[in-house]
Amino acid sequence: SVIIGTLLRINYIYWSGFLADILEIDQLGKRNGLPDSLRELLKKYPRDTWEEDVLNGNWVGYWLGRHSVFKEISFAINQSLHNILDNKISTDKFLSDYIQLMNLMLKNLNSHHTVEDNYIFPKFSQKIEKFSYGLDLLENDHHLIHSSIDNVVVEGNSIIKTINDNKVSDIKKVVGSYKTVNDTFEKLLMAHLNDEEDLLIPLVVKYGEKYFDLGH
Repeated sequence: SVIIGTLLRINYIYWSGFLADILEIDQLGKRNGLPDSLRELLKKYPRDTWEEDVLNGNWVGYWLGRHSVFKEISFAINQSLHNILDNKISTDKFLSDYIQLMNLMLKNLNSHHTVEDNYIFPKFSQKIEKFSYGLDLLENDHHLIHSSIDNVVVEGNSIIKTINDNKVSDIKKVVGSYKTVNDTFEKLLMAHLNDEEDLLIPLVVKYGEKYFDLGH
């Protein structure tokens, strides 16, 4: 049977110039966590000291909740890929789940990054000038992630069409090839989410949400 659906490419709108080609930016995928120049507050306020009143704050709680959603969707996509490779689900079940999950990821990630670039990051930048590079770093991450998304959409739509056209002679080979593209995207996204939290949460720990006039 034919599973109707395609991956939707949503235009990514950002608030300042394109940064990915600036060589001075520590590139996502090449750095190991935040660069040392941005770890000062993280060393003072490491993750294991972040208290519940901060993590459950009006803005922080909501923001971290969105990060959790992306991690859960990513896990579900990976699970679906592993299930089809292990013959645990049918091709139709895989396509149905994959199209739904990936479009959910793309739609929510686009809106999340747009809000960060146009609303959240400027608020931090206005208050903490010395962290402007860190915020440029995160915005640059967004561009690199969305470049990876372009590959996911192209390859994902290709696999959807190939399966629906009954042109698959070896489903494991087709899905396995796509999985390398998905793994690259997931690696970038997970690294970015962690770095974003490591940069911004210590700022909120030190100054509080009200200082940055945060809301949602």
